[in-house]
Amino acid sequence: MEIIDGILHATYLPGAIITIDLAKELIKKRMEYTQGVPYVSLVTYEGVRSVDKETRAYFAKEGAEGIVAAALLVNSVYTEFFGNMFLRITSTSIPSKLFTNKQEALKWLEQFKTKP
Repeated sequence: MEIIDGILHATYLPGAIITIDLAKELIKKRMEYTQGVPYVSLVTYEGVRSVDKETRAYFAKEGAEGIVAAALLVNSVYTEFFGNMFLRITSTSIPSKLFTNKQEALKWLEQFKTKP
């Protein structure tokens, strides 16, 4: 995780299998890192192997705490398919959108950033 130009960037390692326990730990670490300050977020899912239904539902609701909007960046047809399915099936508590282009994702997030 790192904050660049007011956007929280989070990247999952290639081959990651994200379970509910791991998701809860990641959200806890994110909340510590951001010290409770809400951010727009670019989440790079490139190479993630799996995220089960329970974990996706957790990310969409409780896991969205402290996030204003989320752009999900993917680079494979497989991940894009499941990402699109996630966005269609799960109602998220924040604006979320799937992208295959990082610059487009960052541009989309700009509209949700808090203006000084």
